[in-house]
Amino acid sequence: MLEAERLYAAATLVQDLRRGGRTHDLAEPVWYRLQDRGLLEDDQLTDGLRQMEQGEGRPWQEIKAEWSSKNSEPAAGED
Repeated sequence: MLEAERLYAAATLVQDLRRGGRTHDLAEPVWYRLQDRGLLEDDQLTDGLRQMEQGEGRPWQEIKAEWSSKNSEPAAGED
């Protein structure tokens, strides 16, 4: 069962898709759009996007390089 709020959100998305000319196979696009909305409601993602807009945080390349260097060390007993 869907909660009334979720049902309304799904119905709104179906109407939007139909206005855009899509009339068949609506379940998958509705599912993906609802998932996207869920991500945007995540406080961590919202905070991260705000930080990006303001130029805060660390560049992805820096984080990736740090992660790679930490994970490239041989495990105990490996040569």
